[in-house]
Amino acid sequence: MQTKKIIIIGAGFAGLTAAKRLAKYRLGAEITLIDKKAHSDFLPLIPDCIGRGINSEFLIFDLQKFCQKNIINFIQAEVSSVDLEARNIYIKQRSYNYDYLLIASGSQTNYFANLDAQSYAYALNNVADVKKIVQNLDSNKFNNFIICGGGYTGIETASNLWLYFKKKGWSKKIIIVERTSGILGPLPEWMKSYVQDNLASMGIEILPNCVIEEVQKNQVKVSAKPIFEEAMLIWVPGVRTADYIQNLLIDKNPQGRIIVDEYLRVNPSCFCVGDTALFGSKIKFLRMAIQFALYEGNLAARNILRDIKGKKLKKFRPVDLGYLIPLANNKSCGVVFGINLKGLLPTVLHYVMCIYRSFSLNNRLGIICDLFKIKKSS
Repeated sequence: MQTKKIIIIGAGFAGLTAAKRLAKYRLGAEITLIDKKAHSDFLPLIPDCIGRGINSEFLIFDLQKFCQKNIINFIQAEVSSVDLEARNIYIKQRSYNYDYLLIASGSQTNYFANLDAQSYAYALNNVADVKKIVQNLDSNKFNNFIICGGGYTGIETASNLWLYFKKKGWSKKIIIVERTSGILGPLPEWMKSYVQDNLASMGIEILPNCVIEEVQKNQVKVSAKPIFEEAMLIWVPGVRTADYIQNLLIDKNPQGRIIVDEYLRVNPSCFCVGDTALFGSKIKFLRMAIQFALYEGNLAARNILRDIKGKKLKKFRPVDLGYLIPLANNKSCGVVFGINLKGLLPTVLHYVMCIYRSFSLNNRLGIICDLFKIKKSS
């Protein structure tokens, strides 16, 4: 059998899950993993580096070591373009041919063409971003904290800022700016109401039907409001896929998520998983979630292996276990197995799942020690 070349773009949950399975059952294939960073970031606990004081070093996973252990080629680079017909990917001036391509490059901050926000706002998309935020928080040079975006990340970030300031004994203003009529988009009304009351109890203000009109260094202008001085703007209003995906002439949604078939394919030689993939029907598509990224990465790897062996592919049948909105005052909420949860229990479940899904034993132990303030031995 001729050696098959399998290329995976992206080392998030979906990409790493697929890489592990392909490496275990490689069938003689040559596997290459491409990511623009030297490490993979554990995104679910990024906001907790602010409020809970989790060491961000426990949220990174070395990709070179992972690839060496699993006999995978690793290329640290950013993909510039993909030719699906010729089965080539391009990095700078070099091209790489593949037999199977797995696109798992996730998502990135969407600035909606706001160049000032891109220059002056703080993103929260990786470990480097949260390190920058914490360093500037420690300087105590800001008094107003404007969070653009009232989705999961915006809400969680606001509560962690509140906890950070509570620990410091500082009095700061935290404001969530949301361009729609309310926070948390399509989530149920009971959850929105619970979270709004919870945020109000922390003194966090919500400005619905508002947008960021102007951004300068340490200054933010919100519609129908005076200019906020000494302001840190944290920009989390939404995400989009990478530029090379935006440029592909295939079916995508406005975010650039690629519509895949029931086998998670774009075409017979290309699969797409995780936040980059859009699976479902015209009526309802699967939301972005870690659980689905893990399922998709696993099934896409299985289907690549089955195709190599000439076997029939397996259809993707996702199971939705639920979702959680973790808040730093431990009054979280969510839906698990169809049951509505409020308070401490969903907070505990959030951290249990994060520890379980963390990339390595050392990272798990570090997170546990930081959460429970256990002194770590040298």
